[in-house]
Amino acid sequence: MQFNTIKAIVGWAFQMSEAVPVKSAKYDEFTGPAFGGMAPGELKDAASDILVKVSRLPADEQAVVTAYFTGATKAVHQAADTLPSMPTGLRRELVRGWAVQLERDQKEMAATYGLSEATMTRRKKQVFGLLNVALDRALATLEVQLLPLLHHKSVRNANRSFHSCIPA
Repeated sequence: MQFNTIKAIVGWAFQMSEAVPVKSAKYDEFTGPAFGGMAPGELKDAASDILVKVSRLPADEQAVVTAYFTGATKAVHQAADTLPSMPTGLRRELVRGWAVQLERDQKEMAATYGLSEATMTRRKKQVFGLLNVALDRALATLEVQLLPLLHHKSVRNANRSFHSCIPA
């Protein structure tokens, strides 16, 4: 089982965590496992192993990764709680907008929170920047742990092998 990017691996793991493993067969016909020769239960277990690695990230990075890949309300609220002080509703709306997409335009948001459009733009850029940094940091950590599953490593890990990542 190999993936092109770390985002593909983590996204797949979150999707598999919600999937129900099912085998299908036609009468008098045999088809082997489709995904890398792994049975549905084995795929579910592999996804669980990846999500365990996600759960070991620092709480802020874990919340950002989960919000990015699932858009779950609880993860959005947890990620918003890690941001600098501004109204809670604004933080949550910006995180949701970063993870999924903004539901309202900046002009409406600025009016709701009593901000000028310029201030709203600055806050949006600040929040999106902080979230992107946390996501990049988390994915870099996960990439080192999941090198054997990657076809294309990032520039920072291009010369690494899985065995060079394991401490002696």
